[in-house]
Amino acid sequence: MEEFDIVIIDDDPMAGELTKDLLTDEGWKVLLVDDSMKAIDEIKKYKPKLVISDIMMPGINGMEICKRIKTNPETKSIKVIILSGKSYESEKQRALMLGADYFIGKPYDVANFSKTIKEIIQGSSKLPPPPPSIKKPADINEEKPINLEISETNLRITAYGIRGLGERLPTSDSIFGRQTNCISIETQKDVIVLDAGTGIFELGQKIVEKNFYKNIWIFLTHFHIDNIMGLPHFKPFLDSKYTVNIIGPNDPEKSLKDAIKNYLYSSFSPIPHPPKAKINLYEVLEENYSVSEDIKMATMYSNHPTTTMIYLLNIKGFKIAYAPDSEIWEESTAFQDYNERLGKFTSKFDLIIHDSYYDKNDYIEKNHKGHSSFEILCNFVKKNHIKNLMPINLNPSYEDEKIKSMIEEGSKILSDSGSKILLLKEKEKTLFEISAAKK
Repeated sequence: MEEFDIVIIDDDPMAGELTKDLLTDEGWKVLLVDDSMKAIDEIKKYKPKLVISDIMMPGINGMEICKRIKTNPETKSIKVIILSGKSYESEKQRALMLGADYFIGKPYDVANFSKTIKEIIQGSSKLPPPPPSIKKPADINEEKPINLEISETNLRITAYGIRGLGERLPTSDSIFGRQTNCISIETQKDVIVLDAGTGIFELGQKIVEKNFYKNIWIFLTHFHIDNIMGLPHFKPFLDSKYTVNIIGPNDPEKSLKDAIKNYLYSSFSPIPHPPKAKINLYEVLEENYSVSEDIKMATMYSNHPTTTMIYLLNIKGFKIAYAPDSEIWEESTAFQDYNERLGKFTSKFDLIIHDSYYDKNDYIEKNHKGHSSFEILCNFVKKNHIKNLMPINLNPSYEDEKIKSMIEEGSKILSDSGSKILLLKEKEKTLFEISAAKK
């Protein structure tokens, strides 16, 4: 059987081949794997000296691959390098906590790359230590009540929270509200809840009061506190007549199951009693899924610290992207193709609900930390012919006048594109109700 010194896991053929060629020229026997789902089997088969893995890939991400290698007695002695354009400091620390031997950011120094790899394999270079089966959402065929407030061909999108969470709670009022991320999408038959920030409390009250939906879908993008802190206070949890389906990623540090257990069932939960509703958990990878007869979904990993999902929804032909924590970079490189990948997925979408944390001045100092500049986002929307943009995850420290100024600048960028900015005031709530069939 052929032997390999190094296995590279990278779904980007150009980046993967460049890395392979550099190492092959130095005399290493190198195997390039472009399908992360096959990576672990290949590693077990060849038992290389070193694995070099990208982070953001369809299927299993690089952090999870690292964890599986280092927790398996058969493979734990294999050295692992995380190689990624997602080079946030917190990601480097996470990689090391999961057992990685080194973290190299893209674009890397080509001239010294081979030397670094040699030192890692020989054990002379090492960074200091840091301070369950996949299920797909399935169609639910049981009889469901119908929301007669919405016509058969329409859908309604409502915002219950669009602000981020800062280092301290703001003391000033805001016409844009102070609740953290939570959006609902309703059809006659289905309700989807996008993230479980503090805004989910009001949404839960409305669902119980109106009594239209017994089967509820909650999509969690990740487990940062501002996106999940309202979950225990979602009123349908208290009633056994509801079924709540929770969809989310599996982070190597905290699985979806562990996150829900901590928030709803442990002694750390802010509620005194466990939920009475039936709860189903669905762990998702970067893949395509069917949620219901009318709702299809694709997912992709976001450019943000920790394992974070972007949800791409097709509801009766109406296309919505939800990315409340996502950094679109000021420019792309051969090693940082996030802008292009997201643009490919969202081109000509009807609506993008996207991270808008910074204005252009603050982003100059705080770029590459996981949140977007609104100016750069507007240029992205214009380039990809997206019809509507809803800014979300607005900086909690921004006063209303600063937000208004930011929106005005963005409107100028989009003025000749036909794209619209949809920014809600707190008391308006409903983003729009639209006929998906006649859009």
